[in-house]
Amino acid sequence: MKKVLFKKFGPTEDRTWKALFARQSLKRDLQIVPQFSQGLKALGHCAETIPHLENVNSRLRKLTGWEGVPVEGLEEGASFYDMLAQRKFPIGNFIRDEKDLSYTPAPDIFHDLYGHLPFFVDPQYAEFCQEYGRQASKYKNDPKILQEFERFFWFTIEFGLIETAEGRRIFGAGIASSYGECEYALSTRPIIKNFDVEAIRNQEFRIDIFQEQLFVLKSVDQLYGSLDIFVKAYKAAH
Repeated sequence: MKKVLFKKFGPTEDRTWKALFARQSLKRDLQIVPQFSQGLKALGHCAETIPHLENVNSRLRKLTGWEGVPVEGLEEGASFYDMLAQRKFPIGNFIRDEKDLSYTPAPDIFHDLYGHLPFFVDPQYAEFCQEYGRQASKYKNDPKILQEFERFFWFTIEFGLIETAEGRRIFGAGIASSYGECEYALSTRPIIKNFDVEAIRNQEFRIDIFQEQLFVLKSVDQLYGSLDIFVKAYKAAH
């Protein structure tokens, strides 16, 4: 991870944030798990301007010990898992072009600061992601196993769905930060499968299209209790 200073954003970038935030607010409570809105409030996110990362981190550290770290480009592989193990999450140090709110060439500050960080307010979620990072970091030099970790993260933390008393909701931050993905994920278009560790270990994905297949959890406990099952599965397979 290359350390960078958090960028000073200007009026143009604030307008983009405001437009994205407003669009997501329209159906947020009807589409995404309640923990997300609770996290937004706890971190002090506002609709008007891009929050200063240090202000957000000050709140988040007090709650669960996590913090966002500005990065240039896409943080992936061993570096990403090391960050999670240290309760750090990479924050893209830019925001997408206001001319195309639906597209970003890499995870930007809206995807990371708006989409991911609010979930880390929840202690169980925070603990799960740190343990995931610890486990994955043990296999930095084994691309095959790391690929399985990547799939597991993708179909849960990034693009997971969950059943709630109010109906099916979005659990993944990758969906939560995208207006189009929110609409699509809860429609009849994707193939929805029950959460299954073995199936996820072997499920390939593409990052450049809406996900054709998604997995739905019965509860958060099902996810939080699955890491041991996942670890045993890949150890047995390799």
